[in-house]
Amino acid sequence: MSPRAGAMALAAAGVGLYVALCLASMRWSACTFDEPIHLPPGYVSWTLGDHRMNPDHPPLLRRVAALPLLFMHVTVHTDDHAWLVSRPWEFGKRFLFRWNDAAPLLFWGRLSMIVWVGSALALAVFAWTKRLWGPGAAAFAVFLYVLNPDMLAHGQIIANDLGITLFLFLGVAAFERLTERVTAARVAMVGLALGAGLATKFSAVALLPILGALTLIVALRPEPLVVDLGRGAPRTVSTRAGRLAVLLGSFVPMGVLAALVVWAAYGFHSPLARDPIVNAAFDWTRIQPPHPLVRGLFALVRRLQLMPDAWTYGFLHFLDHATTRPAFLMGEYGETGWRHYFLVTFAVKTPIPLLLLGAAGLGLAVRGAAGWRRESFVWVPFTLYFLMAVSRTINIGHRHLLPVYPFLFVAAGRAAAWLWNRGPASRLRAGRAAVVALLGWYAAGTLRVHPHYLAYFNELAGGPANGYKYLVDSNLDWGQDLIGLRVYMEKNAVPRLKLLYFGTADPGYYGIACDRLPGYQPPPPSTLVREVNPGDIVAVSATHLQGVYLDPEVRALTEKLRARRPLAVIGHTIFIYRADFAWSMS
Repeated sequence: MSPRAGAMALAAAGVGLYVALCLASMRWSACTFDEPIHLPPGYVSWTLGDHRMNPDHPPLLRRVAALPLLFMHVTVHTDDHAWLVSRPWEFGKRFLFRWNDAAPLLFWGRLSMIVWVGSALALAVFAWTKRLWGPGAAAFAVFLYVLNPDMLAHGQIIANDLGITLFLFLGVAAFERLTERVTAARVAMVGLALGAGLATKFSAVALLPILGALTLIVALRPEPLVVDLGRGAPRTVSTRAGRLAVLLGSFVPMGVLAALVVWAAYGFHSPLARDPIVNAAFDWTRIQPPHPLVRGLFALVRRLQLMPDAWTYGFLHFLDHATTRPAFLMGEYGETGWRHYFLVTFAVKTPIPLLLLGAAGLGLAVRGAAGWRRESFVWVPFTLYFLMAVSRTINIGHRHLLPVYPFLFVAAGRAAAWLWNRGPASRLRAGRAAVVALLGWYAAGTLRVHPHYLAYFNELAGGPANGYKYLVDSNLDWGQDLIGLRVYMEKNAVPRLKLLYFGTADPGYYGIACDRLPGYQPPPPSTLVREVNPGDIVAVSATHLQGVYLDPEVRALTEKLRARRPLAVIGHTIFIYRADFAWSMS
């Protein structure tokens, strides 16, 4: 087998393992919190060309997820009140649990995400690492990707987080090739990645300062730049000003192509809704930026129709809401967030072997043995995106840090290959033993938490069992463990329980007979009970157990429960108690 064929076989085996692990885990995952506002709007964007539902997120990834649904029998009631008044949470839950059978829709939507996003990112990590540091480093990098708990957890969820990770990584990788030789095809590749990112999640704007910083680094270095645009012989640009002009000039066609990609994602339809009455109901005045220059810029974008109105409205809403939300961190409940939040999530949600190999990769970068260029394209995006994440005060999920991980896999894969190959013989044996030990530790930690990858926490946090003491919400608990709760009830002959659930899925759909306690529930609210009596079996989601998103009176209930030992813990996210006290809510 040729080296090229061997590399391709290795990449294919890695992708196969990734898909298998995702599918095995997915069997135990109920509908997660945000999936009702992604999959149903994706379907109606295909079939009705309407983007009124969930304009806070661009539609590309939800359309990718919904593509298999076009070949299924799916019911949508456009005379329903939730559709007519644009209530995405209510509409999504009715679409999945009332009008259709949620399980097959979620299966095919998630499979689409696994294949087109998660697997594509695995191949991208392999290919770019191989380009930078060879097949050995690529093999280690794809191993680290395939067995990473975050990549496995978010690869099987219908959401935008792994999608923006894919497109930001592809944008940087394509730009790295562009800065070696400027061609029309390479300019187009960067523009397509930028456009796909902007059509997936508004935080993709982070790619612009990243590419800008890399442009300055490349332009200011003494190495010449080859320009080959197919008109005559290639020319070499040797001056700093010339390199800067060429690279900045390439941003113009990139931007045009990116805008076309965004327009295509919206079906070349500008308004949020096809119905003029519904579209007129969206209040633009409530989301205008306070700064007059920014406000004027977006007014110009609307007037010239540079971007679809649906995208512009969503982006303005994104800016308006990128402030604060209630959050939990290491036993503290806060309304304004913490600057160190993502430092903590990175420290406790990243496997320690990956942290060690990443640190070794950083050490190699500081030594500069591989040259400034390759190191810059790995570590500048990692650093800038990390700093942008840390600057945000919305502390609801480690998932917002996912775009740094592909660069970490590349650096760690390079470090593992360096350890594996360094000689002489005595040091070679030690290096290889260290790599085997680290990778074995890495694999064991991931497989130990299977199938509950979202609940992964490393040894610094005391493992998954202690994760709820550090972080909740989408870091751990996204409402995914209703299937495990039903299995527990069946095995332990629990006919009915009281449920304080953080999630949007319908417990009844998953066979759970319960009375709902008042937690955080998107509309419409379920019928609630407001008391707990001695002897009641009470199941509580980890997020609510820590008092997040609860009224003070309900928080008093969770404080009582936290002081007691649970009967069981389902998937590290649902805690089950037998009440030995009475509680009621006025």
